[in-house]
Parts: sequence; C-alpha cells; structure tokens
Amino acid sequence: MWGNRDAKEANTGTVQIHANGLCEGTSTLFQTESKVGEYIIAASRKYLVTRIDSNTSVQVKASTLGAAVVAVGAGNTYILQQAPAYVAATEVNGNALEVYGIDTTEMGVSNGSVISIPILFSGSGYTANAVLTITGNATGNAQSNSLGKIAALNITASGNSYITAPTATIAAPAARSFAAATNVAANGMISLATNVFQDGDKVTYANAASNAALVELVNGRQYFIVNSNSSVVYLADTLAGTAKTLTATTTTHSLQGETALAGQAVISGLAGKVAHAGWVRRTVGTGGRAGRIQYETLVAMGTIAGDAEDTVAKDA
Repeated sequence: MWGNRDAKEANTGTVQIHANGLCEGTSTLFQTESKVGEYIIAASRKYLVTRIDSNTSVQVKASTLGAAVVAVGAGNTYILQQAPAYVAATEVNGNALEVYGIDTTEMGVSNGSVISIPILFSGSGYTANAVLTITGNATGNAQSNSLGKIAALNITASGNSYITAPTATIAAPAARSFAAATNVAANGMISLATNVFQDGDKVTYANAASNAALVELVNGRQYFIVNSNSSVVYLADTLAGTAKTLTATTTTHSLQGETALAGQAVISGLAGKVAHAGWVRRTVGTGGRAGRIQYETLVAMGTIAGDAEDTVAKDA
C-alpha cells in the first residue's frame, strides 16, 4: 500500500555499486537520507538497501529476487525510492480497522509455522555452518559454502503458534588467527590455511589477547581483502585498493569476516489475508425505513446471511 509520502527523490552525492553489493558514496548522507528497505536507483538500475554502515557505505542487493547485483561505475547520481507502507497483523486492532475497514475477527489471525527464511546479506569468512537462532520454537542452521558465504538457511523444525513472523539471527563467523612472526611477510602477505576470504570482503582486524597491533594496522578497524587465494590474503584500506605492507611481530592477530543477515521469515497460515465469507451490501441513510438512501457500499463480513451492518448503520 503506497502512502502520500512514498516517493522518488534525488539525494546528496554520487554512488558506485560493486558486484558484491557494496555501495560506496561520495559526499553522500546515507544515514540521514535513506533507510533499510528503500531502493537506490542508479544508472537506470534498482537496488534494495539491506544495511547502512555509514554516510558513505551501504550494502545493497538486486531488487529482483535471486538476481545478481550489476556493478555501476563511480560518479553516478542516484534516486531513493521509499518502500510501501505496511500494516502488520499485530497492528490490526487500530490501523487495519481504519485502513481496511475490517476488524480482528475478519483478519482471521491463525497460528503458523516457519516455511523459509531469506538471506539479506551472505557475510564473509565462514569456514563452517553457523548457528541460526529463530525466536519461538522453530530451529534451523545456516549453511556456508566454499567462498566463505552463508548460502542457505535450512529449517530443521518449523515450529508452531506463530502469529507474527519470528526474528532470525545468524551467528558471526569465527575469527581467523595468525602468528605475525611466521605468517606475515613484509609485502603485506598474510598466510591463512584453507583461506575462504574473497577479494572485496570486509574484515575486522584484531590484535589477539591485547597484544600490540601490527604497526600498519589499527585494532578494531575494517579492511578489504585483496589479491587472495586459497592460502593467502592481503589487506587494503579501500575496495580493490593497494595492498598494505606489514611489519612482522612476535604476537598473534586475527581477521574476522562480516556477519550474515537473515530477512523476515515466511510463515504458513499467517494472517494478513482477510478471512470472510463474502461481501455484503451496506446501505446508509437517514429517517429510518421511510427515509431516503444516501449511498450503498460493499463491506467484508464474517457471514453473508443478512445485512449484519444493520447493527451499526440502519438501512433506510
């Protein structure tokens, strides 16, 4: 349902969109001008905003389910398109009655089970399946692939008694430790056995056990993976940037990928569909039975046996 404030409008700055879904802005104000769930339109292509990291960095996915993100070069102006307004089943006592003209009985809320959960962001650096936590009594697991991404969210027990869609949370990937003395080269190469990080992945660097950080890196800061293969990675300050040189130390450090994000669960038997037997003519007028009918309309009723609206608005 579109509201009177759902619009398209030009926004501050320009954007570049990469094939991995990273949208980098120049002079942009993503945190104040955009919201998760809105669409970015750039170079005549439409992308769904799934996460906002800063005023100059958001994560997007293709607006068509299952489609790949098409890269857009730097310097493109963009438009933000607001998403449709939504009234949840939990809000039926107020908003839905006003918007739809129906009540809680007609909404027919019923218990549901989890059918599926979509992936909004596949994360990075996963070396094994991750724990998937679902509110309520459904259970599942997050399946990783050889690229270090979460590729599927599997439902192992669908649960029951859901009236609204539950929240699903994917556990963070494990940090990958490395000893600087033996696994760091002066040219910035970091050796990682069975590396799953891919070029373009964001990682957070940490100096493990409060050891002194590598001179060229800052504890807790994010860097981009470049020049990776199955056993080594390099770090850069920007996406596809120049690899940083590193000074080896005798301490242990770690790199951790980004946590995958789950979308809203799809529920069987969930309300949101009006449950009624049919449409009933409602007539409204003044002056009782002798009065003149002013208008007629159709309303959703729980039964079509007679004009049940007579208890509210008498037929003229």
